[in-house]
Amino acid sequence: MPVSWIEHCGKNILYVDYRSLGQPECVDTLHDHSNAISAAPERVLILVDARGVTFGGDFMRVAKAAAPRNTEKSLRRAVVGADGVKEMLLAFFNVAAAPVPMTPFATLDQALAYLTDP
Repeated sequence: MPVSWIEHCGKNILYVDYRSLGQPECVDTLHDHSNAISAAPERVLILVDARGVTFGGDFMRVAKAAAPRNTEKSLRRAVVGADGVKEMLLAFFNVAAAPVPMTPFATLDQALAYLTDP
């Protein structure tokens, strides 16, 4: 399941796994991601795993539209796999996602440490 809750260091984290998904599944997963944030009773820690996936234009349009709504309920956001072109797209996304940017990390362990750091 691409969208799930995990626990790390006693904190609940919304884990969104885009690895190995095609373009239509990425957009569907983004909708599930947004719905999970909306349904959460409090602000959310979010970990996005984008290793090895290429996001298309449809995904980016939906992500940009959802960013302001999702930001209201986001405490911290981390992403793994935002390298190359995805790093540039992330910079544009973060303009729409202000003031809670999606912070890139090289590894899951680094991202989890950032999300659970007091």
